[in-house]
Amino acid sequence: MKLRFYQKMVLMAAVAVIAGICALVAESMTLRKCKAVAGLLNVFSDIGQDIELQRSYLDELILRSSGKGDFEIRRQVEETAARIDGRFAELEELGKAYPALGIASLEETWKTIKGIRSEIMSGRDVIRNNALSRSNSVAFRQEFLASFAQAQEIHNALTARAFRIALWSLILIVAILCAMFWMYWRDVMRPLRDIGSYLSLHNPKGRAASGALLPEPADIEADLRGFEIKSHEDMNARDSFFASMSHEIRTPLNGAIGFLESLGETDLNPQQRQYLSLIKSSANSLRHVIDDVLDLSKINAGKLELESVAFDFSALLEECVAYATQLCRSKKAVKVVYEFTPENGVSDKPLVIHSDPMRLRQVIDNLLSNAVKFTDRGEVTLAVAAREKGEGVFEFDVAVKDTGIGMTSDELDRLFKPYSQANRGTARRYGGTGLGLVICDNIVRLLGGKLAVTSKRMEGSEFRFSFTAPMAKPEEQLRLTGNFQVTLPASELKKKFALLVDDTPTNLFLLETICQAAGLPYITAQNGLEAVKRCTEDRFDIIFMDIQMPLMDGYAAMREIRKLPNTGATHIVALTASAYQEDVARALESGANSFIPKPFERNQLLLCIADALAIVPQRSLKPQDEEEESEEEVQVRMMHDYMRERYSISLGEIKMILAQTAADWRPVLDSLALFSKKGQNDEVRAILHKLKGQLSSIGLQEFADEAAEIMLQMNGGADCSSEIQSLIESLSAIFRVLEKQVTVR
Repeated sequence: MKLRFYQKMVLMAAVAVIAGICALVAESMTLRKCKAVAGLLNVFSDIGQDIELQRSYLDELILRSSGKGDFEIRRQVEETAARIDGRFAELEELGKAYPALGIASLEETWKTIKGIRSEIMSGRDVIRNNALSRSNSVAFRQEFLASFAQAQEIHNALTARAFRIALWSLILIVAILCAMFWMYWRDVMRPLRDIGSYLSLHNPKGRAASGALLPEPADIEADLRGFEIKSHEDMNARDSFFASMSHEIRTPLNGAIGFLESLGETDLNPQQRQYLSLIKSSANSLRHVIDDVLDLSKINAGKLELESVAFDFSALLEECVAYATQLCRSKKAVKVVYEFTPENGVSDKPLVIHSDPMRLRQVIDNLLSNAVKFTDRGEVTLAVAAREKGEGVFEFDVAVKDTGIGMTSDELDRLFKPYSQANRGTARRYGGTGLGLVICDNIVRLLGGKLAVTSKRMEGSEFRFSFTAPMAKPEEQLRLTGNFQVTLPASELKKKFALLVDDTPTNLFLLETICQAAGLPYITAQNGLEAVKRCTEDRFDIIFMDIQMPLMDGYAAMREIRKLPNTGATHIVALTASAYQEDVARALESGANSFIPKPFERNQLLLCIADALAIVPQRSLKPQDEEEESEEEVQVRMMHDYMRERYSISLGEIKMILAQTAADWRPVLDSLALFSKKGQNDEVRAILHKLKGQLSSIGLQEFADEAAEIMLQMNGGADCSSEIQSLIESLSAIFRVLEKQVTVR
């Protein structure tokens, strides 16, 4: 575990404090012992003096009274004896602590001397007792001097020990402080100096760099403030660019997708319906790319937010499974499996919760579509476990497992980086922007979970996440469109009146087409000023208001409309291609009741009308579209477009050239595979060189670059058999599709 700077400082300071406390305790105990031994030496000195004093008193008593003594000398002898007894009482604890001092032996000798001197003072056998007293006094003095010397040694040892403890404690604390200062210099002062130098060199105001060891705080503050202002300006410019791009791209795209849906409801022959399906697929792919880029910009700006509506999560899961099953129609060897595990008495139908259904569908659909894309045989499993945590909250564990190509550990490290995929072969063969998983990971984090993945090469992958959501009442749920077709009863709609406001003729015509098909009467306006005038003349049940318009924009128009006396019950729906939450809030503050972003779907508009006018919508299953255009079919279509633009030739001439290519591809790729397997690198290089030119001439430039890169690696001595095999598989899939399209039957 890597510690942060302040954690290191706290740890080092704690070590210094603990070391100081330990040293203080050890020093205190040592000094206490040293003081006790010093006191012992003083007591020893007092005992020696008192014994000598008592000896002199006894000698004087013997000389004066020949053994009988007088009263004053007797009193002095007794007082010195009492003092000596008191001194030995003081030494009792130290004698136990330091038995080597021989205090107990000294005390016994003293008691013997004391008894003999008592005999002298009583006048019994004075000469003999006096001789015994002198001999015992000599022995006592020898023991006393030995004990005194031992006590001095102990005192000196304790004093030296106290000095060593203080010295080493000081050295340790100084070392810790030096280490802290070095870490502070390394982690704070030096980076601060480098930052100051960088800021001074690159600051917007052009302040010259100084040669000081550390920059002045005022200079750093000024530079940082300048950078902060510039970064905010850049961020605002970027956000404005994305919002403008969103509007400029989504507005025509909205019209295109809307009219494609309307066109699909007309009578078309099979070929026209196939062309329509391909156009819808391309338009939806473009919309997905735009949505991904805008979502990423929201994530980078910290503006990606989740809404909270009531919906049936089990119904959403079933629609996600139906979507994945539809993707598998072209893969007969892949099966989609749905596993729902209710726990703690949770019911799987209905399972109404408060969360963001659009973002949840985005995550699950992305994981399922990736699993289907990278699985050629086996199963794609959506496993969901639900449990009640208490207090009206559900917890869900969602896992998407597949038996596809899997990933290595190196590929997993790159998985959640923007615009990156597992490897170059993956991007070439399967397509994609490399943004889906990055966006999904951030959405899951906003839901309170974390997207985790486990994978093994050629065995499959598993993506899983968990989130919690409060339960909701069934009557509160929002109706999801998903794979259903929405219709409204015309008998109720014909009693209502709508105002359609948009400055773009295409979008206005699309709104008219949907309202006309649904049976909702309407009139139109092409700017906000005209819309306000219409509202002064008529009363409307619902108004669809575009935001960015000339003369008067939608915000101002809604504010003016809300001032009119007959618009209190009118439901206003804001329409805009802008992508940010603040635009939604601004529209609602200006008087809108709801909000629909462009490009919108027919079902979204009809459900919005149903909610605004309190009409119960009817839902039926959508008819399945024709199979979506595969990656190989996209490559073949791009080959046609490239040759038509590059060579300015007719479709018949293009088919003749591609028919010859289709006739030649199989033996060339078979030879390449054979020579690669045998290790005949010269033949492999020759075929790759030939392929490079041919692929470039028919618009497969990416594969031509891949062939050139393989040749370059082979010249460096690398083993490129796996890259060659991947190139052969990709080209074979494309040429098989080309063969079907250009071969005359």
